[in-house]
Amino acid sequence: MARFIADVEELVFRHGYLRVFAATVAMLGSVGLLGEVLGMEWLRTTFASIAGGLFVIASAISFAGTHKLRTQAQHSEELLHRYADALAGRTRKPIAVQEWMQEVTIEDNGDAFCRRVLVLHEANDNVPRYLSVNLVYYGTTPMSERDRRLVQYKAFHAGPEDIDQKTRANATSIWSTSANGKPKLDIYIHLGTIVQEGDVVTVEWTWPRYSVDLMSGAEPESFDVMFRKEISKFEHRVIFRNVKRDSAFVVRNQGAQGLRRLRQGKDVIVEFSAANPKMSQYMGFIADYSPDS
Repeated sequence: MARFIADVEELVFRHGYLRVFAATVAMLGSVGLLGEVLGMEWLRTTFASIAGGLFVIASAISFAGTHKLRTQAQHSEELLHRYADALAGRTRKPIAVQEWMQEVTIEDNGDAFCRRVLVLHEANDNVPRYLSVNLVYYGTTPMSERDRRLVQYKAFHAGPEDIDQKTRANATSIWSTSANGKPKLDIYIHLGTIVQEGDVVTVEWTWPRYSVDLMSGAEPESFDVMFRKEISKFEHRVIFRNVKRDSAFVVRNQGAQGLRRLRQGKDVIVEFSAANPKMSQYMGFIADYSPDS
């Protein structure tokens, strides 16, 4: 039996689960037709049982193999990012950011789209460079593995002369936990060995149900930032779609400079900004929405 399972495993890994499944179905149909023509009911029943068993074994092997590969990839990324963070700043200065601009759009169903634009200082020393960014999930509903897989991101790199001519940047990611115990997606953008003065890196997230607790009225939500590296200026803008009434949407300042709340059609926009923000200090606001009040 062990030898048979090993042979099936070799077939699945060599030809893929779908091909093995398709071949099994084709064989089952052929033998079933032959049994019907020859009047051999036992032939169809026996082969159907064998094919069913093969299907179950192949499915289990495929699932186990995929899970093993995913675990290995996750372990490799954790190791890579751990060493990258440990080495950064010891052998050279980290990437310096001139400007940090972010816009988040929250749909009325809680889905979120985030775009962060970073303008960089020069780092032309012929060594590989990377930039790390993150986004924290503040909701109270636990995130499942499926929820995490639904989060999508893209990164782009543009030169200072024409920021519209941006190319896709290589990026890797890993899930970690923030200081307050919330799920955090860390993204590492690999920039290569040359970063020009004024280069622009754009990161985009699509995060289903990111603010579903807020927009359904279940819980308030924090929107804040904290910088561990010096930057010249930052801007943060959050657009809340289809807010029914101004009185149902409350914003409480949490150390944000120049906090403004605007009404634009059906949307509420909250924004704040600062020049040379203080290091290691949270700033932002808390939003609370009661759509049925």
